[in-house]
Amino acid sequence: MKIAVCDDDIQCIAKVCALLEQWAQQKKIALTLYHFSDGDELLRAHQKHCMDLIILDIMMPLLSGLDTAKELRSNDDHTPIIFLTSSKEFAIDSYEVHALHYMLKPVSAEQLFNTMSYFLDVSRQSEQYFPAQTANGFCKLRISDIEYLEAMNKHVNVHMTNSSVIEIHEQFSKCEQFFTPEIGFFKCHRSYIVQMRHIEQFTKNSIITYHQVTIPVSRSSSAAFKDAYFNYMFKV
Repeated sequence: MKIAVCDDDIQCIAKVCALLEQWAQQKKIALTLYHFSDGDELLRAHQKHCMDLIILDIMMPLLSGLDTAKELRSNDDHTPIIFLTSSKEFAIDSYEVHALHYMLKPVSAEQLFNTMSYFLDVSRQSEQYFPAQTANGFCKLRISDIEYLEAMNKHVNVHMTNSSVIEIHEQFSKCEQFFTPEIGFFKCHRSYIVQMRHIEQFTKNSIITYHQVTIPVSRSSSAAFKDAYFNYMFKV
């Protein structure tokens, strides 16, 4: 596994790399670490080495972490990015680069180990499926590819990240029991369940997904959704 750590704080890099090596030893994972002090160096190295994960400080001189991530996303939609930040509020500015997760500085061993476990869980989730009935029989939906679910009169529309819509003949209550915050989903409205990793931005009244779909947030769910989102993104 190839992981890049980019931060203008040399001490932070040293600490994060040391913790990553401890984590890899515990998990018996072969690890190659790359470390950089500015975003331009990281971008050049990623083109050459194709990192499996990038850990990136948001606040850096010259090319900021956010601008580095935007440049990365211009030709790479898939490499996971975990941001290092001094405040949760900085996360609000980084929706558009599709960050996988955030770690608050100073990074503790517990926080990093749990974040890396989450990274592995998400990687495995790409191979997990939700079995569902359809009008013609049966299908398996890849969980990581689900953007949101929408309750209709007698069925549920599952909106996928490739913009397709799959009609399943399941009760919405069954979907609620399966698609929970524990696996990264939240019921933000009586008719909608959204996967939090596919949210680009939100207000107290609505969510906008990466495909620019606006999903309503009920008044009764607004505060709980905000808490759930930050708990999910900063899960420790």
